[in-house]
Amino acid sequence: MVHFVPRHVLRGEWTISILRELQERKVIRVAGVYIVASWLLLQIAATVGPILGLPDWFEKLVLALLGIGLPIALILAWAFELTPDGVRRGSSSSSSHVSRYVDYGVFGVVLLVAAYVVIGRFAEPPPAERPRLDRSVAVLPFQNMSSDEANEPFTAGIHSDLLAQLSRIQSLRTISRTSMLRYRDSDKSIPEIADELDVATVLEGGVQRSGTTVRISVQLIDAAADEPLWTEVYDRELTAANIFAIQSEIARAIGDQLQAALSDDDLRRLDAIPTSSIAALESYFIGKQMLEGRTIQSLLAAIEYFEAVVELDPEFALGWSGLADAYMLMPEYSSSFDRELVEHRSLEAVLTALALDPTLPEVRATQAWYELRFYDWDSAERIFRDALAAAPDNTNALHWLSHTLSWQGQHDEAVRLARHAVEAEPDSKMMRTNLAYILVDAGHFDEGLEVAESMRESAPEYTAQRRNRYLHELRAGRTRIAAETFVAHIVTIGGDPGAAREIGEMWVAYAEHGEVGVISDELVARSKLGTEDLAQVLAFVGDAEGTIKALQIAAAEHSGSRSVFSMKINVAYDFIRDDPRFVALLKEVGLKK
Repeated sequence: MVHFVPRHVLRGEWTISILRELQERKVIRVAGVYIVASWLLLQIAATVGPILGLPDWFEKLVLALLGIGLPIALILAWAFELTPDGVRRGSSSSSSHVSRYVDYGVFGVVLLVAAYVVIGRFAEPPPAERPRLDRSVAVLPFQNMSSDEANEPFTAGIHSDLLAQLSRIQSLRTISRTSMLRYRDSDKSIPEIADELDVATVLEGGVQRSGTTVRISVQLIDAAADEPLWTEVYDRELTAANIFAIQSEIARAIGDQLQAALSDDDLRRLDAIPTSSIAALESYFIGKQMLEGRTIQSLLAAIEYFEAVVELDPEFALGWSGLADAYMLMPEYSSSFDRELVEHRSLEAVLTALALDPTLPEVRATQAWYELRFYDWDSAERIFRDALAAAPDNTNALHWLSHTLSWQGQHDEAVRLARHAVEAEPDSKMMRTNLAYILVDAGHFDEGLEVAESMRESAPEYTAQRRNRYLHELRAGRTRIAAETFVAHIVTIGGDPGAAREIGEMWVAYAEHGEVGVISDELVARSKLGTEDLAQVLAFVGDAEGTIKALQIAAAEHSGSRSVFSMKINVAYDFIRDDPRFVALLKEVGLKK
């Protein structure tokens, strides 16, 4: 007799059979252990992620990998069994009481974890935590809280040095010092400033100096809420070591508040004490500010201050680096400055800075510029890139590396680096002047002259942009405008405007009628032209002999003449490009035709 078995009974027995099989193959146990272990890993990821400064997507990646791993683990548990004799294919076997108790224990732990998650989710919510802020900070110019205005350079130096320290922390985004200077006396609110600069936090502070003590007050503000995140007042004895220690403590506190991880290199730099002399530190601060002026007077002042720095503290590497920079820049701005003194003093300063601390980005950039003056293009490029690897927004390295590449014809990267420098320091006259120069090198005359024109309107007194402008206009074929600009430039450097007009007329005659001109030594002297620009000035009147002679003299001087560096890509030299003497000179300075 055939007995009829209801379908729901068959289904129930089949389900029990499957569950029994899963249990016997330890699939349920593996699933439980995997879920518990996954939960623990997620808790660990959520805890250490912010501490290590890991990106927000890290926890999501861990969750996704664990999700992918679950079915793989279950399949392996079904197919294989781990035994004392090794791994073998899984098979059904009757479960021991011990195995069942283990399964029940695992199942219980899973239930406890699930209950913990559910209760944590739906129970009374924990106190609200401050949301993680974007790791960006703008440091407003510090206020001089002392009654003596003579403390202004000291206050500005502390602001600049602190910002330099913060900018080297890889996990922080900072705004350059020159960009912040426009907010020195601004009446804009903190949220308005933060919105303009696209930052989450703003640091404001003041420096009060009184006798042998100093007080530095700082406040980190959450721009969105316009509320302080952290406030501190440092009262210390006025020593260089204390100034550096305060800067280190401020940088660490900002990193902590913004949950920015500090690397070992970051900590090493923050703990460094570059000089123990407060007088040397003050002179260094002023020397750096003078160096940025880029005029004969400001560079002479910078040399004076940096000489004082290294006399006060011969172990101050940054002082030697600044001294080398000031000496190497002088020939660009003065036709009469002693070239032998430049060579002797800059070499001594570079070697001393390297002996003291070759790891500093500032020292590396100075070294690279010195190497370039002696036409070691490969070494200069490598060292500039090393400096940028340590400090990606170091505008000194960005500036000179963009030139190094541009003069070799690598215009795309040169323009990119020059734009990066402007982004790093949007209000830097030097970086915008450099961008115009690099754009003209690349043949982007309209954009280059547009940038130069904006510089003339915003910084009419800036010597570098005035000098470069007439050369830009000559290379762009705007000869008559260049002649007028040249006269204005010569007047500003104290030259004879009559001599400048004669030279300008020769430019126009050669450009429009092919009339070759001869610029006499007397005209050169009256116009105060030095070897930095002379070769290009002579080239634009078609004087082949004079141009080659000027290039040979400038190359032998190793004065950093841009007339020499630009030989490969400068349209001014197209009319002598096949002259054997010009070809030989290209080879001599390490440039290929």
